[in-house]
Amino acid sequence: MLAALVRASLAHPRIVAALALLVTLAGAFALARARFDVFPDFAPPFVLVQIEAPGLSAPQVEAQVTRPVESLLAGTENVATIRSSSAQGLAAIRVIFHRGSDPHRQRQAVIERLAEAGGLLPEGVQAPQLSPLSSSMEYLLHFGYTSDTLDPLALRDLVQWSVKPQILAVPGVAHVQLFGGQARERRVEVDPLRLAATGLGLDAVLEAIAAATAPAGAGYVETAVQRLVIQVEPTASDADALAAAVVDVADGVPRRLGDVASVVDGAQPLFGDATIAGKPGILVETSSQFGANTLEATRALEARLDALAPALAAQGVTYHPALLRPASFVEHAIEKMRRSLVIGAALVVALLLVMLRDWRGALISFSAIPLALLAAVWLLSAWGFSLNTMTLGGLVVALGVVVDDAVIDVENILRRRREAAAGADVDALFAAASLEVRRPVFYATAAVAVAFVPILSMSGLQGAFFGPLSIAFLLAVGLSLIVALAVTPALCMLFMRDHAPAPEARFLGRCKALQRGIVARAAARPVLPAVLLIATGVAGVALLPLFGARLLPDFRETYLIAHSSLRPGVAIAETARVGREVSERLLAIDGVRSVAQQIGRAENGQDTDTPNESEFEIRIEPTAKRPLEAIEADIRAVFERYPNQQAEVYSVLAERIGETLTGESAPFSVGVFGSDLDENDRVAAAIAEVLGDLPDAAGVRLVVPPREPQLRVQLDAEALALHGLRAGEVLRTIQAAFHGTVAAEMTLPDRSLPVVVRIAGGDGGPDALRRLPLRGRDGATITLGELASIDLVSARSVLDHEDGLRRQVVVARPEGGDHVGFAARAREAIAAQVALPAGVYLRYGGSAEAQRAAARELIVHSGFAAVVVVLLLALAFGRARHVALTLAALPSTLIGGVAALWLSGGTLNLGAMVGFVALFGMAARNTILLISHYDHLVHAEGAPWTLETALRGATERLTPVLLTALLTALALLPVALQSREAGHEIEGPMAIVLLGGLVSSTLVSLLLIPPLAVRWLRMAPAR
Repeated sequence: MLAALVRASLAHPRIVAALALLVTLAGAFALARARFDVFPDFAPPFVLVQIEAPGLSAPQVEAQVTRPVESLLAGTENVATIRSSSAQGLAAIRVIFHRGSDPHRQRQAVIERLAEAGGLLPEGVQAPQLSPLSSSMEYLLHFGYTSDTLDPLALRDLVQWSVKPQILAVPGVAHVQLFGGQARERRVEVDPLRLAATGLGLDAVLEAIAAATAPAGAGYVETAVQRLVIQVEPTASDADALAAAVVDVADGVPRRLGDVASVVDGAQPLFGDATIAGKPGILVETSSQFGANTLEATRALEARLDALAPALAAQGVTYHPALLRPASFVEHAIEKMRRSLVIGAALVVALLLVMLRDWRGALISFSAIPLALLAAVWLLSAWGFSLNTMTLGGLVVALGVVVDDAVIDVENILRRRREAAAGADVDALFAAASLEVRRPVFYATAAVAVAFVPILSMSGLQGAFFGPLSIAFLLAVGLSLIVALAVTPALCMLFMRDHAPAPEARFLGRCKALQRGIVARAAARPVLPAVLLIATGVAGVALLPLFGARLLPDFRETYLIAHSSLRPGVAIAETARVGREVSERLLAIDGVRSVAQQIGRAENGQDTDTPNESEFEIRIEPTAKRPLEAIEADIRAVFERYPNQQAEVYSVLAERIGETLTGESAPFSVGVFGSDLDENDRVAAAIAEVLGDLPDAAGVRLVVPPREPQLRVQLDAEALALHGLRAGEVLRTIQAAFHGTVAAEMTLPDRSLPVVVRIAGGDGGPDALRRLPLRGRDGATITLGELASIDLVSARSVLDHEDGLRRQVVVARPEGGDHVGFAARAREAIAAQVALPAGVYLRYGGSAEAQRAAARELIVHSGFAAVVVVLLLALAFGRARHVALTLAALPSTLIGGVAALWLSGGTLNLGAMVGFVALFGMAARNTILLISHYDHLVHAEGAPWTLETALRGATERLTPVLLTALLTALALLPVALQSREAGHEIEGPMAIVLLGGLVSSTLVSLLLIPPLAVRWLRMAPAR
């Protein structure tokens, strides 16, 4: 089949060339229209369910809302994990499904389950809401507004009703959250004494408001020629009309709402706030839709915001753009990759011209590289893959094979043309030269592809990351093989048929002479190359585990996120005050460009953060004088100045990856599970103490906040009975006084306002709670203090669950690169020093644990891949000695990659591990091609198997091996040199490992294999 493809290509070269041109243009068009993103969608499908429970404490939310809904959702198909967080007034339940599940189908399944929740939830709890389907990164663009002229209510109105609808209309925007300002409500402040004097209760006020604001359809009237719709407007369309609403009629005199209450516009209860550059403002957070093009969505959103900015500025509003912008990382990565490819391409062309000394051959060899890569981009886009850090990394790693495929055919044809006698049949020579290398190239490419199957078969987060990389690599390698089989011979036939090749470059002749001398001397002493091969192989394998291991490198982003928390129970105003101080200190750091603080949670927000918790979004601008590490150290130092504040700083990508793995941002976490919260806390505190004693542990803390001060109201049943009151009435009155009771929604022309009933005096502190007046059945006024005991207690503000079990989490950040080693030491220390009581168990998580799992998985799958490679070698050679020599040569190629990784100060992250896998494949390819060439010389050309034949085969393989190594090195060199630049964090370690490995694999292939082959292989010419 391979021979038929080559012959068809040579028979119709113009058609093949035209098809190649069309594929190149299609690939270029696909590249221009490709969906660019930071990473592939690495998070498994999930649905976030939010349930507002106004007035309920965290334990009440857990018992009455979270647990029933968790039980309801637990039976949903394909559920992997359910995590929940219960806070005051809110339950947030994240349902995570198995990878590969259809997110739309799973979302529908959750909706169907939640349809049964209505009868399970207590009165006053709102219907469950599902957050929009968003991408793994979630973040699209964060920006903000401040004003010196507008008050917080007016600024919030402007952003919520003028800006937010415009944002939601932008394609790619899934969700918008607003932090800061004050959301407006129409407040009915009831005077409890005036209300008591009328003999009416709070229920009468609520009914009057509902009746005055409720819209009602009235049908239509119809004449002979026309239908007229009847539109009945609510009687209360503004504050004055609402105050005039009738509550009751006594002795023919209407008692109006204004008689017992004042109707004013006020602010809704604050669950969070925001500061921008230390000033109060509104922080707008947008998330991207699932499958959206990050670059296109970000640019479209920024264009819309820029168009709105002049009108806002005219009203005294300052626009703060790009407070957090993941697209900047994508743009930087693409620009760095583009620059690296341009530089690499120029170096490749120059080297081809120097080495081949034939501009036609150089052009044909070079054209095969973009053809294969653009065809791969075309297919990736057609199959729905985005171009991201991982898919681009796969194309970068494939360069070695693509370059080899591009060179080997052209070099073999040029060599055969030089060796051919005058008047030889050029067409037959082209066919023979192309067919000569096809079979070994096919098996060599297959071996490389099989080496990548373990990466493709990874599961979990690592599979989501490196699966697209493997697919991109395999596509590029497979397409490169097709190009080498069909396109390169056709182009050679078109452009080189009537062209006599130039003589071989002189320095190649000198290299071959040097090689012959070394190989001949080594063949005379075969023990020396054997010992060298074994020693380098053992050293490479032995040194590899000594490197610090981690899942992913530190991403050099220009945006950082700092999670901070003050002591539990701190008021929002105090958190904002501290935040302003921190922001001012951060902005004083050379290299920090903007700081925004998000406090607590947004109304109907996706998190359950409490008022003492903050998230600082910090934009930095590293320079040569102020590198990222120095700026980040100064940022950490600012937070360390506040001893009562716990804080950790992460890159945006690291935070998202950590939260995907365990729900926490830290690289290492220990989940403590048990039904007794106090027991969980005691065990977690002991674990935190053990971790704090480890020398390389930083940022050790408990995630779920401990108890905070709360006021507990314990109603006295006898006192209630004495005054003829029911507990429900009293609780509704307390809620109305200190939280407010939503009575209706008032619809205005461009917005809606909640109408909230509040009892005046509910903002006077703890004493106001005791003095809260209530009306007994006998008409007498009594205070809450007479009906209940009110005590200051310590209670929980947040309760976390995972799979229905209560949990506390201890997190830590390993200092240094060896995250896997830290995880192992932490496990040992905890097992030795922490005794677990009955009913409590631990679960380890974070990127360090994911790296351990990935390493185990890779080793197991690599074992299966090794068996397949052996079978391929057996098919390729059919001789056990050939297979044994090929396998024996592979470990020694590691030493170059190990040395390069050590010299660069790198760690063994998954990017470097992928580089070693690719290195194994490329080394196997070189050895297969060399030994196959020996077979060709002996069996096809009838040469006897002697030292001279071994020398001839080695020297004939020198040019393609050396050329491939140099071309690949030059293509990867710009990537390796910029490995510490943003955008090259994954590809950089790969390139470094491959560069070092190219040196060792080239030396092994050209200098060690030939003398060992002379002594080890047994071949005889065919008769």
